[in-house]
Amino acid sequence: MIKTDVEVHEFFKNELHESLLPLENFRLKKVNKIRNYLIVAAILIIPVIPGILMRIPLLIVFSGFVLAIFLGSAYQTLEKMKLVLQRNFKSDVLPKLLEFMFHEFDYIPNQRIARSTLTDSLLISDEITTVEGEDFMRFRLGETGIMFCETTVFRLNKSDGPIFKGVFLVASFNKHFSSQTVVLPRNKVSLLGSIFKHKIFDIFHEIKLEDPDFTKEFIVFSTDQVDSRYILTTSLMNRILTYKEKVNRNISVSFAKDKMYCTIPNYINLFEPALFESFFDFSFMQKSYDALKLYTDIVDDLNLNVRVWTRA
Repeated sequence: MIKTDVEVHEFFKNELHESLLPLENFRLKKVNKIRNYLIVAAILIIPVIPGILMRIPLLIVFSGFVLAIFLGSAYQTLEKMKLVLQRNFKSDVLPKLLEFMFHEFDYIPNQRIARSTLTDSLLISDEITTVEGEDFMRFRLGETGIMFCETTVFRLNKSDGPIFKGVFLVASFNKHFSSQTVVLPRNKVSLLGSIFKHKIFDIFHEIKLEDPDFTKEFIVFSTDQVDSRYILTTSLMNRILTYKEKVNRNISVSFAKDKMYCTIPNYINLFEPALFESFFDFSFMQKSYDALKLYTDIVDDLNLNVRVWTRA
């Protein structure tokens, strides 16, 4: 059920205040402690300067040593604050927001998408060696099951950077099909490597669709031309284009095993508490609320709840 802005603000003010209060008190305590460490560190810089100018090694070493201690203490305090706030936000606050927004959901903060699901999508190379992820969420929205997770995928050498980083989304599709269809952003040709790596390109064929706006943005490959046209109706193509504009990312979409898969690149860590902003500032909660709506709205945006065809 879509919530109005008034309902969201009322929920934030009345229902979440009790859960947010201990987090805000803890945050303020740690921020003050970090500030004090940094003030002392700034003061300690003063004797280092004349020590350097007068070339007094003992003064330089001593002041630098004490300075490092206070800077290190500030960093350790920051890391502890981050860890505690993340854990408590995801255990005490975010589940309440999910309950407010959805009737049926599962939320596992440290869970990741299974590697087999990633390769089933045909959107991620089967050469992946490491999958990292967090904030696994699963919903039942009308007739459609949907799950998504913040996901980072690497090959063997992580120093080469991730194959993919962002939100990986899976939804049940409203049509039955036995084929495999992949929709890739045309301006990201490197993603075609994910198909080549599967060594199944010989059974995939590029599908020429009649929608000029869609073909300008996406290139489509499928194992069955008839099936791909059955899946990618004019309406769905328009909806995919609209959703791409909405998320403002180079999304990729595939249809396999009666499911729709979608990759949404994103290097921003979602569903995290603000460390240097008040928990009582609604804008911090708005970020999580907007992200949840953005990714679950795909069900309505792509009209996935319309059961066009079902098996007997």
